[in-house]
Amino acid sequence: MAFCANCGAIIADNAKFCVACGTAVTNDKTNTRETMYDGQIHKCPNCGEVLNSFVPICPSCGYELRGTKHTSSVNELAKRIEMTESTEKKIELIRNFYIPNTKEDICEFFILATSNLNVDGDEADAWRAKMDQAYQKAKLTFGSTPEFEYLTRMYKDANQKRVITSFGKTILFVALIIIGALMMIIGFFAGHATGDSDSPFYFLALIGMFPAMAGGFGLMNKNKKSK
Repeated sequence: MAFCANCGAIIADNAKFCVACGTAVTNDKTNTRETMYDGQIHKCPNCGEVLNSFVPICPSCGYELRGTKHTSSVNELAKRIEMTESTEKKIELIRNFYIPNTKEDICEFFILATSNLNVDGDEADAWRAKMDQAYQKAKLTFGSTPEFEYLTRMYKDANQKRVITSFGKTILFVALIIIGALMMIIGFFAGHATGDSDSPFYFLALIGMFPAMAGGFGLMNKNKKSK
């Protein structure tokens, strides 16, 4: 779309003179004004309202927006992880994933990460590390907005569940150590009291070694990961 360099009126295609002021129009682009657009403007298909990013429902008419024209990198990540059977490969995909810069993709990744924190082992650790990165990027991208407040609540809830889960595992490991130790003590002294070297109480003491060892190894492994 071209405009008259003299008065700013719209100039029709192939026009030789401005209909508003009569200024001659040449092919030289310096004699016309052009409108430049940077980016895309998204409007509601029902009422034409200009929409902000990551809006599922039009704020003016309530029209539900559906059908994106592209597949985000976050969706691609989720599909690749779903199709991968190897835990090591999943961890590699998560750790090597570059968190996008758009608000929509950051929110989408945040939801994906928090929904996968219930997995066990190193995969959960990879999701938590990536969630921390996404939160730092969201802090820079969103600023003080309602969207960032929503992500902050999700982030705090996820960290709170992490603490509760970690505390629960510690209690479990300690309980296994105590139970195993009691079984060994009771079995040994009860077997010794019978005076029978083949007393079944000695077998009880032997069984008690397994939960005690399992609790000890679990506690040591958990402390190593937390460092």
